[in-house]
Amino acid sequence: TTTTQTTTTTTETTTTTTETTTTTTETTTTTTETTTTTTETTTTTTETTTTTTETTTTTTETTTTTTETTTT
Repeated sequence: TTTTQTTTTTTETTTTTTETTTTTTETTTTTTETTTTTTETTTTTTETTTTTTETTTTTTETTTTTTETTTT
């Protein structure tokens, strides 16, 4: 009597997450004031750029092989 039993289990998990956030703020203010003999100019420029990139990668791979042989 020969009995052969083979069990194979494969588990594969792949998770990829990519998160991108971009914030842009641009402010321009120009003020010109003119009096009889005086000219006044004020310029304000504010520029903000923020870029955030977040990447998460998870890989799980499991392979199990069981072979059982009984000979009587």
